[in-house]
Amino acid sequence: MLDPRAHIHLPIGVPDSLDALKTFVEPEGCFSPGFATWGVYVWLWQERSRTLHAATDGRVVCHGLEPEGVLVPWSCWDAGGLRVRLVLGQARVPVAGELSHVVAARISLTSADVEARKCRLYLALRPLGPAGGAVHRLEVGTEPAALLADGHTALVSPQPVAGAMVFPTDSVGAMAEAGAGGNDQARVAVSPTGECSGALFYDVTLGPGGRQDIAVLCPVLAGRYAVRHHWDGCSGWAQLDRAVPGDPAKGARQPDPGPGAFRQLDPDHVIAAATGLWRQFAAGLSLDLPDVRWTEALRAILGHVAMAMNEGAPDVAVANYNVFNRDGVYTTNILQKAGVWDLAAAAIDYFLRHPFNGRVRVEADNPGQILWVMGEHWRLTRDRAWLGRVVPSALELAALIRYCRTGPGPHWVQASSLEFGERLPPDRPDAPPAQLRQVLEPGSCDGYHPEYTDAFDIAGLRAAAELARAAGETDAANGYEADATQFVAAYRARFGEDPGKGYGSYCVLWPCRLFPRSDSTVAKRFRGLAAFHSRDWRYFPLATAHQALLAGDRDVAWQTVRNHLDHPQMRGWYVLDEGGKSGAGGWHHARTTWDGSVAMPHGWAVAELWLLIRDCLAFEDEGRLVLLAGVPPAWFAADRPLCIAGLPTTFGRLTLSYRRDGAIGRLALSGAEPPEGFVLPLPAARSGAATVDGQPTRVSPEGEVRLPPGTRRLELQFALHHP
Repeated sequence: MLDPRAHIHLPIGVPDSLDALKTFVEPEGCFSPGFATWGVYVWLWQERSRTLHAATDGRVVCHGLEPEGVLVPWSCWDAGGLRVRLVLGQARVPVAGELSHVVAARISLTSADVEARKCRLYLALRPLGPAGGAVHRLEVGTEPAALLADGHTALVSPQPVAGAMVFPTDSVGAMAEAGAGGNDQARVAVSPTGECSGALFYDVTLGPGGRQDIAVLCPVLAGRYAVRHHWDGCSGWAQLDRAVPGDPAKGARQPDPGPGAFRQLDPDHVIAAATGLWRQFAAGLSLDLPDVRWTEALRAILGHVAMAMNEGAPDVAVANYNVFNRDGVYTTNILQKAGVWDLAAAAIDYFLRHPFNGRVRVEADNPGQILWVMGEHWRLTRDRAWLGRVVPSALELAALIRYCRTGPGPHWVQASSLEFGERLPPDRPDAPPAQLRQVLEPGSCDGYHPEYTDAFDIAGLRAAAELARAAGETDAANGYEADATQFVAAYRARFGEDPGKGYGSYCVLWPCRLFPRSDSTVAKRFRGLAAFHSRDWRYFPLATAHQALLAGDRDVAWQTVRNHLDHPQMRGWYVLDEGGKSGAGGWHHARTTWDGSVAMPHGWAVAELWLLIRDCLAFEDEGRLVLLAGVPPAWFAADRPLCIAGLPTTFGRLTLSYRRDGAIGRLALSGAEPPEGFVLPLPAARSGAATVDGQPTRVSPEGEVRLPPGTRRLELQFALHHP
């Protein structure tokens, strides 16, 4: 009843920090401040019923994120007529002259009773947690309002407590169930096996309709060592993390100025700092959509992706996985399309230092994926300083693809080198298998999927040609454009009869754009599909729905988004696992009820949803920008306006507003300047006459309104047929 339920969790903290410094939270309010530390729990004992109420006992718990989907989670549950609401925030804040990672927890107790209610609130610390670990020594600080774990600050209350207790076994739950307390408890507990537990507790009397707030602080790894991952480089399916949490020989020591210094912090200030951090993270992008879940999902998933970043490495998931190109380029694309370009550039730098990532065996989709995401970065940023820095590496990758596609085999590569063939340096004597020279097998990807690897070769060569041309490397650009053209013809001959066969359903239009959207074979293959629900390997149905969107099927797109937002894992925190067995990474180090083979949030899974939603709002089609092609038809008649401000596109940041005025819909645009103008596909039930800046314009037989280029601001009016 008191253990973590382990069905959903969420990492919070500071973007792009070490995974060891990230806090895992479960909807029932328990959390582990830092990886492999301990669990902190909120329990309420009621004097009237002499019952302990814990959110982990199966009762209904609501959970969500603070406004706008920022990664400041809250949980709320009923405790025998009292309402408990917990808000958590983690930030890096100055304490005694040094920056420390600190989690603040604010618990609000509210009574709707007409009589006074007496209760005891426990803030318990146990070795078992969402991402717990051994606690060999637990002691009450020199002042009662603190617990120290293994000699370092663990739990601090800035306000007075009724008492504190510690035990050499994980028995604090049993004591709380009896309503135990008092200051006659032992002040120090020791356990050779790391089983210590304890609690701070507060005695609260709530008057009729009363409320009381209690807040605590949990420094993350105070006085301990935050250790980097050490991926083994030899596990076949997914690499294991050999790093030992807290290893002083390999970690960065975190400050611990003591409980008194931490007690000077205002927990509300820490929560406000966390809220401000996430609000500023993509401050240039603002969304207000008729279904608030779309807005919150875009904000929250952006945060999940940033949390998976680990000192520049775009890991698939916190703690579970190392970098996989196949996942990382999608998460990097989120950062690009949200305007977080510095972090996206850092991820690309990682890819260029390590062009093959993921499993021990190198895979053939990797070089093209890096080039594709580099092309996306250039088109979205037009950053010439970045371009000048990376073009030599881009040309190396393009040459590697040409070598593997046109040269005689075997094709030798090395995971952390852009060199190939005879130019490869000798292997290091101590290198693990993943870092040895290997033969890159054509089509290698999750076994053998040339329909996927060849598509990324083409997308990558096109991107390399664009980068080279922008940098003045005309001969290289012409050469790689010719290669791409040749490979497209070969792809069509080999796979064109059914472009959606196998992994083709995950790449031909999105993201590789192998064929025009108007291609009849592609349209026939992807239009008219049934909307997808989340199932095994969650990224694949979302990717197929993305093909359908680009092929012109609005209903598959928005209904698939709806189905995924309805999924239990998505509710409140907008997380998804992989939908299959994931790598366990470092979870074998944690004391937890969590299944280490479940990665949540899984980077590629949530990225596919984010990128599908983004393209439902606006996507590029050669020189045009296609607007609102995947939003629900009901939005065109909704009373609530639709507003997008500062959405990065390859034509500049798009600002768009749409509102209904009686039977007329009004659309205003600014910012983006696509050279061939805009396209607004109208839902079939809402086609009609249209005017642009007061002048009649034609609605195509397909129900599209073509808007001319060169106008920064315009209004579009068209009659609506009510459903």
